[in-house]
Amino acid sequence: MADGTWQAEGNTYRYRLEIGGRMPHAAQDVTFVYLSNVEEITFEQAWRAAGLSSDGEDSFAAEEALLVEVKG
Repeated sequence: MADGTWQAEGNTYRYRLEIGGRMPHAAQDVTFVYLSNVEEITFEQAWRAAGLSSDGEDSFAAEEALLVEVKG
């Protein structure tokens, strides 16, 4: 958007975060791209919220953050 925000699925987000690292026991690094209203997301939060955790509490609410891409 012209004001520097991002829009997706009816929500407006202030940040576009690329969060990279290596998950436990993984052979290569991965990068998660989130649109977010949370200024900082750790790599552990990113991979857990991406659906790789069995705990539903690890997910972000739609107004907090939205995973838009996984690279790697």
